[in-house]
Amino acid sequence: MSMESLVALVPAYCPEESMIESVKALSNEFPAVVIVDDGCSDKYLPIFDAVRDLPGVVILKHPENRGKGCALKTGFKYVLEHFPEAKGVVTLDADGQHTVKDTLRCCEKFLENPGSIVFGCRDFESDEKIPPRSRFGNRLTSRLMKFFCDIKLSDTQTGLRVHSMSYMKELIEVEGERYEYEMNVIFKLKDMDVPFVEVPIEVIYLDNNSSSHFNPIKDSIKIYKVFLKFCISSFGSFLIDIAIFTAICKLIGAFADKESLVYAYEIYIATAIARVCSGIFNYNFNRWIFKSKSKVSSSGPKYLVVWLIQMCISAICVDNLVKLIGGENTLTKSLTKFAVDMILFFISYKVQQLWVFKSKKEKD
Repeated sequence: MSMESLVALVPAYCPEESMIESVKALSNEFPAVVIVDDGCSDKYLPIFDAVRDLPGVVILKHPENRGKGCALKTGFKYVLEHFPEAKGVVTLDADGQHTVKDTLRCCEKFLENPGSIVFGCRDFESDEKIPPRSRFGNRLTSRLMKFFCDIKLSDTQTGLRVHSMSYMKELIEVEGERYEYEMNVIFKLKDMDVPFVEVPIEVIYLDNNSSSHFNPIKDSIKIYKVFLKFCISSFGSFLIDIAIFTAICKLIGAFADKESLVYAYEIYIATAIARVCSGIFNYNFNRWIFKSKSKVSSSGPKYLVVWLIQMCISAICVDNLVKLIGGENTLTKSLTKFAVDMILFFISYKVQQLWVFKSKKEKD
């Protein structure tokens, strides 16, 4: 394969004049350059007119601004319909951040790894040219994705990506209209076991990235909403667990004889009953959360082992901490359990993600 088998796709909204030179360079390297005018006003017509007649350039237009996600999907659909023999599509932003040199390097890496997705990744750890808001946002997102989703990706929001045509139809079906779409694509391809490949690229920010249309508040909320589904199950079961634990402690404290075994082992009894109820909810929800492909006969016993160990650790730690603190009231016991189980939550999450609900294919 060569660059002749790849198509370049540029979603553009209110582009700078620098896009003209970029598109000129791209048209010299790729057989087709598809530009999606995402509802730009007539003010930007001269920029689009300057590249309209270049070899291989195709300009598609949205009547109104629909968002980067929609622009990418429009481009993907066009490539599927008009370039069915292409092997891949390289996407890059219209704001001048991605050089043609880096684009070609990413494409070369893709040609070495067909069927993968290649990310052109900026160095957010040490490059001081990156604006603080971009540095902080990307580093935070990368860390969240690594923990919650087991996705190791240093630049989650890069627009320079090379996609294989083998999964192009699936990308068109991915939810999202704006910046959250690119995050959803990462999750979708992870679920499909598509290999992720990174290529270091040059960092270019013109006028401190003033041309970016990324809203740090509104668009970040849309992106981070994706993470909620990975927390609903564990926090939901946690609330069930703490509520039942508190209720059982209150009942035992109110009705049990202080000299009885029930009162002596109050925390252990309350923990066991609460864990049974929350565990049933948690297991069934987590099979969906982790999109587990393993059978219940495989994941069930492993989940039971984790569940029993976690329950015992929780009961022992809470009981001893309550005795150490000297708190006999229900509130103290509940708060202590809250603190202990919060720590156990993160440990349990990773164990379930990497062992309990991991399919055989992922292990291999």
